[in-house]
Amino acid sequence: MASPVPDSPHVRFGSYELDSSAGRLLKEGIPVKLQPQPFRVLLLLTRRPGEVVTREEIRRHLWGDSTFVDFERGINFSINQIRAVLCDNAEKPRYIETLPRVGYRFIPPVGGDGLRKPASPAAPFGHVYDWPRAPQQLAQSSIPSEGPSSPARRQLPEPWWQHRNVPAVAIVSVVVLIAAGLGARRLLRPGHADPNNLQISTLAHGQSVTDVAISPDGRYAVYGVLEKAGQALWLRQVATGSDVRILPAGPEFHGLAFSPDGNYIYVVRSDEKDQQFKYLYLIPALGGTVRKLITDVDSLVSFSPDGQHFVYERCIPPRNDIELKVANADGSDDHVLALLHDGSNFGWLPGPTWSPDGKTIAVPVLLRGQQERWVLDIVSTANGNVRELYAAPGAVGRPVWLSGGQSLLLQHYDPMLHRHQLWTISFPGGAARPVTNDFMDYAMQLDITRDHRTAIAITSKTAAHVWVAPASDLSQAHQITLDEIPMYFVAEALDGKLMAGGGDPFLTGGGGGRLWIMNSDGTQRSQFTDIQNVGWFTPCGRFVVFTSNQSETINLMRVNRDGTHSTKLASGNLWAPVCSPDGEFVFYESVEHPQKIWKVPVGGGAPVKVGEDLADQVDDRVAISPDGKFLAYMYTQYGHVPSHGWSVAVIPTSGGRRVRNLKVSADGCLHWSPDGKGLQYLLTKDGAVNVWEQPLAGGQPKQLTRFTSGQIFDFNWSADYTQLLLARGSVSSDAVLISDIQ
Repeated sequence: MASPVPDSPHVRFGSYELDSSAGRLLKEGIPVKLQPQPFRVLLLLTRRPGEVVTREEIRRHLWGDSTFVDFERGINFSINQIRAVLCDNAEKPRYIETLPRVGYRFIPPVGGDGLRKPASPAAPFGHVYDWPRAPQQLAQSSIPSEGPSSPARRQLPEPWWQHRNVPAVAIVSVVVLIAAGLGARRLLRPGHADPNNLQISTLAHGQSVTDVAISPDGRYAVYGVLEKAGQALWLRQVATGSDVRILPAGPEFHGLAFSPDGNYIYVVRSDEKDQQFKYLYLIPALGGTVRKLITDVDSLVSFSPDGQHFVYERCIPPRNDIELKVANADGSDDHVLALLHDGSNFGWLPGPTWSPDGKTIAVPVLLRGQQERWVLDIVSTANGNVRELYAAPGAVGRPVWLSGGQSLLLQHYDPMLHRHQLWTISFPGGAARPVTNDFMDYAMQLDITRDHRTAIAITSKTAAHVWVAPASDLSQAHQITLDEIPMYFVAEALDGKLMAGGGDPFLTGGGGGRLWIMNSDGTQRSQFTDIQNVGWFTPCGRFVVFTSNQSETINLMRVNRDGTHSTKLASGNLWAPVCSPDGEFVFYESVEHPQKIWKVPVGGGAPVKVGEDLADQVDDRVAISPDGKFLAYMYTQYGHVPSHGWSVAVIPTSGGRRVRNLKVSADGCLHWSPDGKGLQYLLTKDGAVNVWEQPLAGGQPKQLTRFTSGQIFDFNWSADYTQLLLARGSVSSDAVLISDIQ
């Protein structure tokens, strides 16, 4: 066991130094940001290098014997922020090793003297510090008197780039710093916005926020809240914190915006039967009569500087085109300004924003070509001409213009942090700069006041673990993974082991993730393959097949049972592979319209088209019957008002016309029942996600699992059908105000 370091105020390890007397962390003499609480944890670990410091010791060190509401989350936050600052990796640690369920060990040798002189004036304890990077071009109302109560949580509304059974990890996250007791704080990295003035604070603590907007004068904020019966709309008076409920729980929100005078709210909301078909409504800001303005709207609206017109987006299945449309404030004179070709139109788009001078509109688009990429397009309001301002493989959220119209603020995936942060894009140059460098994950929704000084955003956190339930009694489900690594997909691998993982839905093709293999009880987990950016996966006989985002191209990859000898089976706009029961073929779907089902031999060969008449929108992966004779898939028909909702079609695996069609109310993750007589799927009801089964012969669906809260992101049966495997957890979210931007 290594000897503890003497209590010197100066602690050195590698290129880093801790000055406990000043409460600073320095790298090669330059201060780097670290909040006070994580600083204390790091100091504790470095005082005992090579030793195991238990979580209980950390709890006592931070909070003593006093009661702390959620010290587990506070410890997790501290360790994660330390790793982020040290560029450490939990799976292959250089500084901090995790001992599951026990504690942590500081790995490198530590010295106690030789502190270098800072290269800049010392910051007071607790000040958040960091330095700019170089510009990057990355590859029916009801108004109670009280506020909303904490609702039971289920899966948040899915953005279109996600599939129905993939968590919205990304789209919204918990305000982790607040959970750790840190309150309002500064943003961290300078872009075109000045981080020395920026402040961030929570707006609606723990309310499972799903959408946000702020009034032009900044006095009011409107936000969707997830409740058991659906999503409700609330209005907050920012100064007093008073809330009124202006729309009851119902279908999902997909865009909120105040009118220029702040008297009305423009609400984009789903059809009751189909979350991907949406309408634009107008409602008085304090509640009242709701009026429908436009049918078939796929983004929020943004107003022209004079307030006379608004712009929005509309997808055109089965083509891969998006219409950028302009209408008068009352919804009249609705016409196309520009056509955005090759744009993905899976139903929900981040949304456009009108420039302060009225001459241009900025709109983010995911392009569907042989190489997928996100772009930020600039559209001329005079003639509809489109030019590309910025491009990157990671998702680009809804932009808002900053004062002077020389840059835009938006959410963007940060490949160094592996999180979604706030960035600025210069205009007209297109240079990208990160603004924040914190532990939060920012969603695509973003709005800003008329003076460009206050913005509103959503942050979130998803917990996802592997659960196992015996088929004889599904009520005995129990969790087998406990650490912070999220597990969004699960399946039985070879030799009775379990495989879990899942990619980042904000990355092209759902990449960014890793595959893990573990014992059936969750122990001895290890990384399965060195291939990065793994998304969907399926064990297939003696192989494992998965999608991987490589150089903006989605590849369908095959590896041996030990994770080696990778082979590419197909590439292009594909997703959701599934293996045939005999392990000979892999079926997958194309994303671009018109959608198709393909199969490719797992041993290699040319892909063959299986299905073509699939309807206008196919969602979720296909399901293969236990005897390998039939495929089932979920679909909806486009353009019916009101929507007919979702159905399941059954076709032969050899191709051909549908042999059965079933109406279902489902959230996705389609599977055949073990006996082949029914179809199983996930369904959210009363605030919880459970597994349900619809008999093929007809009749009422049957609920299989009985969870009363939380979400199920994925499920699969073991090979012998004796166990139900679940990827299960929760999503928490909040609205945050970003103040003093200029």
